Amino acid sequence: MDELKKLTISIVSYNRKQILEDCLKSIFLNLPKIEYEIFVVDNNSTYNIIEMIKEKFAQVKLIINNQNIGFAAAHNKAYLQSEGEYILILNPDISILPKSIEVLINFMNKNNNVGIVCPKLKNIDGSLQYSCRTFYKLSTILFRRTLLNRMFPRHKILRDHLMYNWDHNDVRMVDWALGASMLIRRKALNKDAIFDERFFLYFEDVDLCYNMRKNGWKVYYVPDAIMMHHHIRDSAQGGFNRAKFEHLKSFIKFYFKHQGKMSPNY
Repeated sequence: MDELKKLTISIVSYNRKQILEDCLKSIFLNLPKIEYEIFVVDNNSTYNIIEMIKEKFAQVKLIINNQNIGFAAAHNKAYLQSEGEYILILNPDISILPKSIEVLINFMNKNNNVGIVCPKLKNIDGSLQYSCRTFYKLSTILFRRTLLNRMFPRHKILRDHLMYNWDHNDVRMVDWALGASMLIRRKALNKDAIFDERFFLYFEDVDLCYNMRKNGWKVYYVPDAIMMHHHIRDSAQGGFNRAKFEHLKSFIKFYFKHQGKMSPNY
């Protein structure tokens, strides 16, 4: 086995107690032999998540916020206290499977030009989750976030964006992948933050991968690392809700931050 290096795992929690507990159990069952630290940053949950962590997972470093500061800012809090050479960002609705962390770390160790590596994600029924995406175009947003999505669910614009024509069984450099699970090289980050805190929710993962690619780092998908993702897609629910509003707001911020460019000039 290749040499494994110190790992930081960062999870942001907000109210989903049982899912978080299941995530932590899966981590401790499947951690490789490596020096590690695990952070849970709680965004002012109304459930007794803090008590559960203290009682069942004493090894976890708990950061408690007195308000919901969002996904990006919460992970940044853990990052500023962390020491790992690699940082594994996890959503609480992820379940770690055997060897998955090991595979990601070994890939990083062998490829010094890679800034982010992401696993294959599967739905709870075992089917493939299309977690890799191409960078957005204005047409992509129209087909993803308007009635066009329901009218033309298999349109080429959507198929290309979601990479439906790829079986996801080979190692591949990608534009970006879901921030539900990504291993990040600390050396590829700036000292102050992982994510841009202007993104409260959504697009912080797109923005991070965009900046990685723009700065010469590669983003890879490695299918031999497999994790389960419950994927609670609040922004995909019917009607206009808070999650949809945050998604649209984050897209607008992303668009203007990058001066209307939807993909970097490599």
